[in-house]
Parts: sequence; C-alpha cells; structure tokens
Amino acid sequence: MELFISEAEIEDASMIIDYLNQVGGESDNLTYGLNECYLNEFEEMEVIQDFIDQENSLLLCGFIDDELVSLLSIQGEQKERLKHIGHFAITVKKEYWNMGIASMMMEEALEMIKETSLKVLDLEVKEDNLSAINLYKKFNFQEIGRYPQMFNVNQKYYDALLMNLYID
Repeated sequence: MELFISEAEIEDASMIIDYLNQVGGESDNLTYGLNECYLNEFEEMEVIQDFIDQENSLLLCGFIDDELVSLLSIQGEQKERLKHIGHFAITVKKEYWNMGIASMMMEEALEMIKETSLKVLDLEVKEDNLSAINLYKKFNFQEIGRYPQMFNVNQKYYDALLMNLYID
C-alpha cells in the first residue's frame, strides 16, 4: 500500500464530506461524531477554495488506491497580526491506524508550509488520546495548557490538551 498525498481540490468536496461523516463515528477523539458534517457539497467546495486561496492554509488528502484515508488541515489566521498562527487537525480512517499514515501526512505538511508566514501551529487533543499525543510530541509539539471539559462524550467530560509547534 502506497500513500499518495495531494492538496484538496474542489472536485474532492463530496468525497471529503463522506470521509468526515465516516471518521466522526470511528472514535470518540474528534470534536464531531458520526454523520455530523453538516455542510452540503457547495459549502464544502467553498471551504476547499478558501484553503486554496489562503497562502497560510493547507488542506491535504491522503489516498491509498484512490480511497481517501487521511485528511490534514492547517487553517491559517487571516488577521494581519495573527497570520503566523495556523490551527492544525489530522484524521485517519480507523482501518488505516498504526500504519504511519499520520506521520507521512505531517512530514509532507510541515515541508509544504516552510515557505509560508506560519510560525506557530496549535491544536487541541482529547486528554486520553495517547496515540495522537505521542504523534504530536514526535513532531515537537509542546503542551502549553489545558481546556477543562472541552469534550462531552456520552455525558462524560474530558479535558483537551492544548499543544503548539513553534516553527523556526
């Protein structure tokens, strides 16, 4: 299995919606659940176009045999004083966990953003999502704080760790 990574294109909108609706139901680690992508295809096309148009934003798709198996986003702030900050998120379909896909996606993204204005990537991760926390630490993200009770999963609250990556 070979992972092919490319920037999202407008034509990927429907596939991305289907992907998000699926991965939302595969774990309790995301901010959304099964079928909670409420955008229609046109709205998703607009989101993708925004990523394409913004110099400090990136939306990457990871494919194996034409199947979308991973999505990585870095959404850069657009206010002039904050353009150095990007909000980071990554997902991988459950059947492809523990295959190094997230690491490959992150390596590609970090290489691609070198020529942008981004100096800080931030993220929130559910406190018990140890696989993700370890992945982020591997790429030098640092824990900078906590967001108490950010996640409410099945009427139980979980903190989020706030993590940043500082880019030289």
